[in-house]
Amino acid sequence: MSVRNLEQEIKRRITEAVKGIQLINDKGEFVLPLIETGALPKSAVRGEPYILIQTTHIKDEELSGIADINILYGTIGVSREDMKHDVFKNQSHATGHWDVLSVIDKIREDFFKDTNFQFGILKRSMKHDVYGEIEFPHYLGETKCSFEIAVTQPQDDYL
Repeated sequence: MSVRNLEQEIKRRITEAVKGIQLINDKGEFVLPLIETGALPKSAVRGEPYILIQTTHIKDEELSGIADINILYGTIGVSREDMKHDVFKNQSHATGHWDVLSVIDKIREDFFKDTNFQFGILKRSMKHDVYGEIEFPHYLGETKCSFEIAVTQPQDDYL
């Protein structure tokens, strides 16, 4: 089975899970996060919340394989205009942190509701890291998860 298809299925599930979340971009507008696989150009995420899905490790064994996938979250927490005011600036420390937690909660809820993905099965041990403020006002979090995937057998294999 294709790991690219698994990434696309994860993207679809995440898109569905975060549909109700409203995050703030650097203009102070409520937006849905940009959800992508692979890599993001810096220009695409400047001032916008995002979720990036990346396969980091693939291990093939005889009858099955493991795909380790990282999901990186980037949120803003406050608009550029509000950053100039100390009250809003201080409040954004909590808001940006809560934005990351909101995204993680929605994804956890969706993934654990059904661990069978079309191209793999989620191992129930996921690790979530919340990094907090990285470069004001950007907040980051990360989820590390593993999927058991089918391995294509050779056609002339007598098992």
